[in-house]
Amino acid sequence: MSAPIPIAAPVSWHAALWADLTDLAGSDARLLAFAKRAAWVLVPLTLAIVAVVFGTGPEPRRNWYGDMLGNDFSQIWVAGRSALEGRGGEPYDLPVHLENLKAAFGPECRFAWHYPPVFLIPAAAFATVEPLPAFWLWTALSLTTFALTMRFAAGRRDAAWIALAHPLVFCNLTYGQNGLFTAALLTLGVLLVDRRPWLAGLCFGLLAYKPHFAALAPLLLLITGRKTCLASCLATVLALCIASLALFGTAPWLGFFGTLGETNRIILQKAAAGLELNASAFGAVRLLGGPIAVAWALQALVAALALAVAIRAWTLPAAPDLRAAALLAAAPLLSPYLPVYDLVPLVPATLLLVLEAHRTGGLHRHERALLLATPLFALLREGAGLTGFPLGLMLGLATLACIAARVRPLGFPSGRRPAPV
Repeated sequence: MSAPIPIAAPVSWHAALWADLTDLAGSDARLLAFAKRAAWVLVPLTLAIVAVVFGTGPEPRRNWYGDMLGNDFSQIWVAGRSALEGRGGEPYDLPVHLENLKAAFGPECRFAWHYPPVFLIPAAAFATVEPLPAFWLWTALSLTTFALTMRFAAGRRDAAWIALAHPLVFCNLTYGQNGLFTAALLTLGVLLVDRRPWLAGLCFGLLAYKPHFAALAPLLLLITGRKTCLASCLATVLALCIASLALFGTAPWLGFFGTLGETNRIILQKAAAGLELNASAFGAVRLLGGPIAVAWALQALVAALALAVAIRAWTLPAAPDLRAAALLAAAPLLSPYLPVYDLVPLVPATLLLVLEAHRTGGLHRHERALLLATPLFALLREGAGLTGFPLGLMLGLATLACIAARVRPLGFPSGRRPAPV
């Protein structure tokens, strides 16, 4: 009589999932293969959702959620139309701006305009066409610019394709925000800073529409003595300011400076956009119910740490990709107002970190853990709102920590210089 065939005990789904995650966490090759397969699903799905759900709708100028077409892009179009029609100061007059938004998109469209007048230049350009084609053009240009920049940064198509699958890319496209342009300009600037300093300075200068993102690069250029790039950056900012004055007059600038105090009240004190939206250290304390004084204290600490990492990466003879990644990861953390969609420079920062790891022996376990945790940040705002936990800040700090751990002088893997003889 033959012996009975042993039957393997069933494996629970969570045990199987844990085994798969452990397997991915232990191998760069398996993690890369998994990321490629996931990207081939996520990127087309992202584009389809943005195109169908957010780019069309049952009513004119409304998407299928019933929100304004393009969400945040709606006020870019309205502000641009005001500037185009010779009323460039109106976006800075909140009651008038709200009436303009209401007339264009309905009473639910209530955004305050906080951008400096240089941003009226591209806003007016998009406002030359109707909102629907303007939104499609905005989406196509931002996505294409970001994709080409990631391709340039990575030097390989598969890595750039994986970058497009990042949840923060989807977040920007659904909001109709400018974060992809911001990340692309920052990335091009840091990658070209030594090869094409004039072009790098131009990229940094074009970030004048977001001063809190634009401030770090000139400081690092000044500290490291990159005078050509710094001159190009400052000349670009000056040219943009002069162009906005010539095109729209002094009213936008007077309105902008006159509303800075109100901007601080609306964004930080009142948190009109929602506490769950702000991914900064300041926003984390406020989300957890802490007082404003504590929020400012933690913000100052996090900003100082981010600045220290960036300065160390730029003053040491560190690897160029790590130097670039340090700026990209540090820049968002300096601001007390950091909407989740403005975390998108973390995408090229992570890409450059992975490329540097690939060149120097592979990813560390904590770096693989960061990559595996990325899908958990797909709903940053919703997750923070439901749990009261500042997920966006955690992602920013984790990315910066991984970069900081690798920043060391070239030629000394341990981070120590040889002892003097």
